[in-house]
Amino acid sequence: MVFGRVKTSVVVVLALLAVGAFILAGCGGGDEGPAGRSGTVQVLLTDVPLSDVTEVHVHIVRIELVSEGEGPVVLLTDDDLPDDIELIALSQQPMPLGEPLVEPGSYNQVRLILSDEVGANWILDGEGVRHDLTVPSGAQTGAKLVTGQFEVVAEQMVTLLIDFNAAASVHQAGASGQWIMRPTISAAVVSADELDFAAISGTVLDEEGNPLEVPEGELLGVFIETPLGALEVAEVDPESGEFQIPAILAGAYDLKIMYADADWNPVGDPLQFHLEGEADLLTALAISLEADEVLELSLVVATSVE
Repeated sequence: MVFGRVKTSVVVVLALLAVGAFILAGCGGGDEGPAGRSGTVQVLLTDVPLSDVTEVHVHIVRIELVSEGEGPVVLLTDDDLPDDIELIALSQQPMPLGEPLVEPGSYNQVRLILSDEVGANWILDGEGVRHDLTVPSGAQTGAKLVTGQFEVVAEQMVTLLIDFNAAASVHQAGASGQWIMRPTISAAVVSADELDFAAISGTVLDEEGNPLEVPEGELLGVFIETPLGALEVAEVDPESGEFQIPAILAGAYDLKIMYADADWNPVGDPLQFHLEGEADLLTALAISLEADEVLELSLVVATSVE
């Protein structure tokens, strides 16, 4: 099923494992760093589909972890990573990128360094036409993800979840028509039991059962605040009123309906709505998602509010 533009989520899961030798042996041996037992970083990627962009290809040349007051620690290099990663194809199955060892210590930032070679990053639009994707500063400073300080401790697990909102990051420049990626990424430390995914889909209609009229230059979206403090956003199809978020972490969220500009910045206040068949008006709907659950919602926006 194809909807309007969906703010995609590329989820990079960095599982920082300070583990014993029996695990390290499966990851290249039982080497120990200067501070004692090394940790292991499991890196996964996932994404959800778009409609006006059918493929987003990136070449990640390096993933780094930054410690407080120290230089970056390289997790994965170009030799470890695929030359081409098609993000949208990862909607159903995350891609494991590697499990490098990590020295225990304090860390506060992750960086994704993208290739600056012409043609290394590109998109395929809805018409099947390929366009090079420019990533300003992608090869120099990379995409910086500030997480707040966290510790990697020997024989304990820390999971760092990185949410890469690909569709919010990719846009076409006005007069030039050039496609540009300015990565929109957030990160947070989560517990391992939060790494289960669910899905949300449904409709947003007015009280007469029709799709809402969307002001020119704006989008209508279903906004869901994530545990990262970021937003998952699915555009409501202006012709059918349908929306879909095929991959979101299981957990508790607040759902809002809002207009947004072309970069998915909210415009105005949340709309008042109610669940179909219920009378209570809401500006935010509390939802709770279980692992592998597909939540279907019929949302009715109040077009006349006293």
